[in-house]
Amino acid sequence: MIKALIFDMDGTIVDNMGVHTAVWLEILAEFDVTMTRLEFQSASAGMTNPELLRLLVDSTMTDETIAAIAQRKEARYREEYASLMEPLAGLLPLLHQGRQAGLALAVATAANQDNIDFVMNGLQMWDYFDAIVGADDVARGKPYPDLFLLAAERLGVPPEHCLVFEDALTGIEAGRRAGMPVVGVATSHSEAELAEQPGVRQTISDFSQLQLGDLLA
Repeated sequence: MIKALIFDMDGTIVDNMGVHTAVWLEILAEFDVTMTRLEFQSASAGMTNPELLRLLVDSTMTDETIAAIAQRKEARYREEYASLMEPLAGLLPLLHQGRQAGLALAVATAANQDNIDFVMNGLQMWDYFDAIVGADDVARGKPYPDLFLLAAERLGVPPEHCLVFEDALTGIEAGRRAGMPVVGVATSHSEAELAEQPGVRQTISDFSQLQLGDLLA
């Protein structure tokens, strides 16, 4: 029985991955790293900034250097996305229905606290969620299950009773490793590609396609 809904943030609560990717590609080009959007999203989805920079730029990069690069990147992302921000279609009705049904609600995202604050403040969504877990709370990002497991722990709900909403393949893998069924959200990948991933129970283009009763059945 599903007792909790856990949402990824970037690409799930908001369809912002295009802006994230564009800004990262600009930053990476400064280090002579050139990738297509698809290559970047495939390589980096669900990673924390330190994991991403050490994978794509320099495995020996110091924490101080990473912090400076990440701060510059995230500030540029927030500047570019602020005027575009809106919840993914159907999200707010689903959250209302979940609350009325007595479900626990959480966010589990690889974003840092500044970006969490940016989205939650921008959409005025703090009160919708019982727990919010981000990159600053765990040592490992997705595909490791740490974010989802910590969210379940903070909700007080066993992992097998949590349903994850996730757009990234690494996030879907993290949900599977956490022992949670996953609904794939097709903002970064096609529904067909998401449906092929182990652990995916259903795929959607946005939340307007969902009926909560069907999810809980």
